Amino acid sequence: LLYTIKFEAAPMSESFAEKVREELENFGLDTPDDDVLVKLTGLCNNLAIKPSDFADEWMAFSVNNSNLDLDMDGLTKFERFKLSKTHQSPAVKKERKSVVNATTRIGDLFDDILGAYLPETSPARTPKSQKRPLESPGTFRVPKVSKTPTRGASQVSRVMSRDLPSSLSPINASPSQTYSQRKGSGEVVATFNEGGVKPEWGTSGEECVTVTTSATTLTKPYQFMFQKLSAKSEALDEHLDIMGEMLASHHGVQFDNMSIPAQGECRVVGRVCCDSSGKMNASSVTLEGSLELCNGRRVPVDLTSLERYALFPGQIVAMEGTNPTGRKFIPTKILDAVPIKKISAPPPSESVTILGACGPYTSQDSLSYEPLADLLKKVAEESPDVLVLMGPFVDTKHSLVEKCDVGEMSLGALFESQITYIAQHAPSHTRIVIVPSQRDAACDPVYPQPPASLPSSSSHPNLTMVGDPAMINVKGVNIAITSTDVLFHLSSEEISHPPGADRMGRLAGHLLQQHNFYPLAPPSEEVNIDQPHFIKHAFFDCKPDILILPSDLRYFVKNVSDTVVVNPGKLGKGSGTYFKMYVKGSEQIVNSTYVNVVKI
Repeated sequence: LLYTIKFEAAPMSESFAEKVREELENFGLDTPDDDVLVKLTGLCNNLAIKPSDFADEWMAFSVNNSNLDLDMDGLTKFERFKLSKTHQSPAVKKERKSVVNATTRIGDLFDDILGAYLPETSPARTPKSQKRPLESPGTFRVPKVSKTPTRGASQVSRVMSRDLPSSLSPINASPSQTYSQRKGSGEVVATFNEGGVKPEWGTSGEECVTVTTSATTLTKPYQFMFQKLSAKSEALDEHLDIMGEMLASHHGVQFDNMSIPAQGECRVVGRVCCDSSGKMNASSVTLEGSLELCNGRRVPVDLTSLERYALFPGQIVAMEGTNPTGRKFIPTKILDAVPIKKISAPPPSESVTILGACGPYTSQDSLSYEPLADLLKKVAEESPDVLVLMGPFVDTKHSLVEKCDVGEMSLGALFESQITYIAQHAPSHTRIVIVPSQRDAACDPVYPQPPASLPSSSSHPNLTMVGDPAMINVKGVNIAITSTDVLFHLSSEEISHPPGADRMGRLAGHLLQQHNFYPLAPPSEEVNIDQPHFIKHAFFDCKPDILILPSDLRYFVKNVSDTVVVNPGKLGKGSGTYFKMYVKGSEQIVNSTYVNVVKI
C-alpha cells in the first residue's frame, strides 16, 4: 500500500531552522530556500526527526541515490522512502509470532509424550517450570559452563588453580596431535642480512631495558560504539585534508576541483573508492574529493592511460591527467607518496636483541598451549632484551573457546593466567611487551585497541602492556607493531598493473606511503574502526626502523623504504614460526639488523 501525507505549511521555528542549517553546513551543503525549508520542517515534525538525525539520514539517502540535491523533488523522494519504512504490513510480525507459538506448543507436546513413557524419577523428565525459556530468532546466548565436568576429549577432570598455574592450559587437555606431528622444529625459514651482521644473542646487561611508547600510542581505554556519522565523516575528511596538504607541499603543486571539466592537464587529490558493493576492479575505481575542495563528490577514474598502478579502497593519491567532461578523470601519472619524516635523534649506540611471536598460541585441536610453553623455553635459552608477544592469547576463533569449553575458568581469568604465567617464566631482565588483538576474548574488539587490563601487572615490573597499534622505542630503535592482519586484508582488496614480483613488499609499503597502520577503508568486516580515535592513535609520528606485521600470509623479512618489515607468521598455525632479531647500534639500522624466522 502507498501512503501519502499532506504536510501543512506549519509556522517555521527560527531555532529549528537554524539547527537544520548548521547540521547541513557541517556536511558542506548549501542552505535550502524557504519553500524547501518549510516542507523539511513539516516532514521532521510529523516523523519526529531531529535536525542532526535528518542531516545524517539525508546524506546517506543522497549518496545511495546518485547524490540527490536537497530540493523539492529530492525531499519528496526522501519522504516516500521514510514513509515506506514507517508503514510496513504487520503480517510479518504476526507470522513470526505464530511460528514461535507453534514451536512452543510442539515442544510442550513432545515433552508430554516423552514423559508418559518415563518414570517420575527419570532425569530426562523436565518440569515445565524448569524448561529453558524460548528465545527469539537471532538472539545470541552465551552458553553456561557446567560446574560438573563431563566426560569427553574436550572436557576436563580437574581445573587449574588461578593463583599460580602449573601449566599453561586451563584444563587437563590432551596434547595436540597436530603440534606433536610438526616437522622441522628449529629450522630457520627466513633470514635478513645474513652476511652483513654477526649476531650476539643474549641481554646486553643485568637490568631490564626501558621501553617507551610514542605520544600517539593509545594508553588508556575509551568508550567505543558511540561515534556519530557526522564525527566519522569529519575524521575521514580531516585525514584527506592532511594528506592532501602534505602531497601539495611535497610536490609544490596546487590541486584542482576534480568535478569541474578541464581540457588541459590538471592535478587532483582524493580517496580511492569503489563504485559498487563488490570487490574493486579496474573498471569500478572512483576518486572522492574533500568537502572543501570538491564538496565530497566522487568522479570515476579511467586507468587505461596509466603504465603502472597499485590501488586499494581508502588509499589517498594525487594524480595528473585530464577531465574533459567533468564526469570521468583520465590520469596519466600518479604522483609519488610523501615519505615519512625520520626523527632527529642520535643513532643508537648499544645493541638490542628481540624475540617475538604472534598468536594464537595453541593449535585448533587443543587448549594445551604447547607452542607457547616451547617458546618460553627458547626465551629462557636466548635471554633476549625484549620479548614481544602479540595476541590473540585467548582466541575467539578457537573451536573450544567458541563453545566456552574451558572448564570453570572464565575467559577473562584464562587470559590473565596466560599473561601471569609468561611473566613468571620469562627471565627477570627481559622486558615483556604485550600487544592485544581484536580476536582476544577478554579485550575490547575495537581499533585502535587500548592495552589489555591486568590487575596483577603491577607485581611484574618487567611487564609492559601496550595498545594495538603501538610505536615503542628500545635503546633508540623505533619499532612499530600491530597485531591486526592488515597485509591479508590489503591483499584481498588491492588491484595492480602490471603484476609485480615483490607483492609482499608492495603491500607493506602501502602502510608507509599512507602514514598509518590500517589504510584500508572501508575496513575488513573483522576490524571495528573508531574513526575519531583512529586519526589520533593509528598514524606514524616518525619513520619506524622496524615494522612488525604478523599475518596469515607467508612469513617474510624485507627492506621496504629503509624499514625492516617482519611478518613472523603465527605460532599456533601449522608448524608455527617466531622471529629472533639482533640490532647493532649504528646510523643505518637497516644495514645493522639481523633477523631469523624460525619454526617452533
